[in-house]
Amino acid sequence: MKKTVILACPYLYGLDRCIETNLRFHGFEVINLCYNNRDSYYPSPFSRLKNLYHKYITHDGNYKKALRFSRYQADINRKLMALGGRKAEYALCIRANIYPKEIIAQIRAHSETCINYQWDGIDRFPDIFDYLPYFDRFFVFDRQDAEKYPQYGFQTATNFHFDYPLPETANTSGGIYFLGGDDPSRAAEILSFIAAARRLDLPLDFHIYSKNGRACQVFGDEGMTYLDRSSILSFEQNLQKVQTASAVTDFVSADHQGLSFRIFDAMCYRKKLITSNPQVVAYDFYHPDNILIWDNEAESKLADFLTRSYHELPSEIYAKYGFRNWLHYLLDIPPYQPLDSA
Repeated sequence: MKKTVILACPYLYGLDRCIETNLRFHGFEVINLCYNNRDSYYPSPFSRLKNLYHKYITHDGNYKKALRFSRYQADINRKLMALGGRKAEYALCIRANIYPKEIIAQIRAHSETCINYQWDGIDRFPDIFDYLPYFDRFFVFDRQDAEKYPQYGFQTATNFHFDYPLPETANTSGGIYFLGGDDPSRAAEILSFIAAARRLDLPLDFHIYSKNGRACQVFGDEGMTYLDRSSILSFEQNLQKVQTASAVTDFVSADHQGLSFRIFDAMCYRKKLITSNPQVVAYDFYHPDNILIWDNEAESKLADFLTRSYHELPSEIYAKYGFRNWLHYLLDIPPYQPLDSA
């Protein structure tokens, strides 16, 4: 009999569907509890007033989360009731603090083992501390968080690359690819790279999500595509872009030093990676022919780096950072390669 995983994760343009597909690919049944919670939801004028009370008087953000998910509560109940009174073997939560605590408590009650993976820096969303009692194991993707808060026993794990078969695309853009939001904390690094690439006449394929149009004023038009909610790439579309890129760029956020998905996507498709995150040099997948650390001295090395051939890594490295190993490590299903050190 297949084991069941309750999946609860952020709504991120189809990322949950990719995770669900990969879970099913590896033989699990999945109860997907991901919903579009981006917009505020007020079922009545009184609920709006009550939210203001909690926001400014009690400073309790859980009420607003409960409102946002209240429109999905009946569906959540229906899916969990389908377990027929038994518990799912596992619950896999990613950034559990996007949910109200009541729903995480429900997930806890319907699972034998409940795990959270926090792929944002702990200090960026400190309300996650309120959720710790619900989990058997709690993983962070930035090892500095484990070192900063040793009293909580956080375990560390990197991100991963998907390992189920993805549709191949015949398109070949050949451009240096980036997909990300307009984050002021990394704007200077992105701008310096764009300027260097233009001086070297390198083709850019940058896609930047921008709510207010500010990014266009900062980065210009050449090689740039600006996205909004209606045009943002799905996660699978993003992976298809990685497949056809000549290289992938990654600019670290000021909020954490954890390794982004871009790093593992580039590894999966054997693509050159240009990253401003110096932490990658400590990992077993690092090779100077494959990864260039972008800093103030990198422009002189960029053209040479892109002309060098990709250095093929040992097969066990690709497997180590694949979804299957990541999942088995988090769920503690041996055998697996640990992801708790560089």
